[in-house]
Amino acid sequence: MFENIEEIVCLGQGGSNSEIALDRFYDKYKISVYKRSLRTIPECVQYVEQNPSVIGIIPLENSIEGTIPITKECLISPNYSNVKILAQTKIPVHNCLLSKTTEFYSITGIIAHPNAITNCQAFIKNEMPANMNIILADDMAEAAGMLNRYNLTYSMIGTEKTAQIYNLNILKRDIDNHENLSMRCIVIGNCKTEPTENDTTSIALFLQDRKGALLDMVKVFVNYDINISQINSQMCEGESNRQAVFIDFDGHINDDKVKSVLNDLKPYAEEIKFIGSYGNF
Repeated sequence: MFENIEEIVCLGQGGSNSEIALDRFYDKYKISVYKRSLRTIPECVQYVEQNPSVIGIIPLENSIEGTIPITKECLISPNYSNVKILAQTKIPVHNCLLSKTTEFYSITGIIAHPNAITNCQAFIKNEMPANMNIILADDMAEAAGMLNRYNLTYSMIGTEKTAQIYNLNILKRDIDNHENLSMRCIVIGNCKTEPTENDTTSIALFLQDRKGALLDMVKVFVNYDINISQINSQMCEGESNRQAVFIDFDGHINDDKVKSVLNDLKPYAEEIKFIGSYGNF
């Protein structure tokens, strides 16, 4: 499936979670091609759409906040009609406090992306100085670059991979607000996937917001004894009375039962968008 891939685009750099997922992808498929880092999810998806020999790795959801709206919007956008999910993985998230010094109690400042500050707010409030100087960065790579320009009393939030890349000390591990935090990352591209022993198919159904619409669709899956692993919805951007229902269910698009389900869903939806059939890595 990935034999003709010439490049991989990845969200973030400097030890981002998408880069950690990329390392796992390399190990699984035994390939190594040029990696391009981009700063936003839409940039990644657009780059993959415009380059057939490129695949991308981006986050889809985390275990606390659920699916990432901008990722879902990109997956159903008509601007990215060639982009499909090709594979998925779930990685544990372990934010760490990193610094050039080894002395935790000497820290007076912290540099991090706003999301990292939010995700580690309890640690910052309870274990860091009350008058802590907080500096915001666009990503881990920028935070590491800024850290290099400050004195030894400054720190940053990053991953163990960040510490390895920039030769930083890990002062505190697992500083996230929640224990057992994980992130689901997906590989996207314009390739056909082959069935595995444990496939997930993702679709989006577009329908008018009417009573009983969701129940009608679920009954179709029940009739074929197909397990739905996840279902959620969001209103379509710019259309106040139209919603997209995202459904993940067991099976592959090549399976006869899956083809039958998609056919039987047609009367209940204005449009069905196939997002991908894929296994885990």
